[in-house]
Amino acid sequence: MSEFNSKDFGERMRNYRIKKGLSQENIATSLKKSKSIVSRYEKGEVLPDAKDISIICEELGIYETELYGDNRIRVVENKKSRNPFDTNKLYVYFNAYNFRTNKFGPDKYVLEIEEKEDICRVKFIDYHDKRIYSEGYMTCNEEIAFAIMENYRPTSRRVDVCVIEINICNGTKGLMLGGYFGTNAKCEPSLRKCYISKRNVEFTKEMLEKLKLNENEQDILNKQNALYLDIFNV
Repeated sequence: MSEFNSKDFGERMRNYRIKKGLSQENIATSLKKSKSIVSRYEKGEVLPDAKDISIICEELGIYETELYGDNRIRVVENKKSRNPFDTNKLYVYFNAYNFRTNKFGPDKYVLEIEEKEDICRVKFIDYHDKRIYSEGYMTCNEEIAFAIMENYRPTSRRVDVCVIEINICNGTKGLMLGGYFGTNAKCEPSLRKCYISKRNVEFTKEMLEKLKLNENEQDILNKQNALYLDIFNV
């Protein structure tokens, strides 16, 4: 494990700030702190707390891992980070576990999209109480879009990563078919089909019925002991 270097941390913060075209005063205003504190951050003399780091990354349009020097993820080319939906909000429908009723049933979520300079950020949000379950980024081509998200925070009771795969090869105006992969409270993998829509529509019984495994999916599962969701068979 490499040793943390506060000066390198500060240098990265300075470089990202300059690249973004922001001044120390701009960052200081967002933090509601003095310019001298921001200067000390960038010199590595003082380290910002978790709240300040979150605000700094939001202003710089980067992930915390990038500020710490871990660039293995999240840096996506512009052509892949664009928002293919022409909206900042999608509605996601699938058979989900409802912690309010302690039962599975049809439920609705919101996928909030924010396009930055070099990355497309996403948040997975409870439709009913606006709770943010996870955050991450989106990458796509002309046929498929992936929203890759995690819920990690230092105060989180458990770590969860979820992926929503969306079929966009038939257009994005109507209902889009997709797949949701996540984990439950026991970290057991969960995979199911879902609908995604730019419009807030009613989750009908017909929609829920079509999200069940079809004969082909069930047959493959029985033969190969692996589940492949047929989200391109529209």
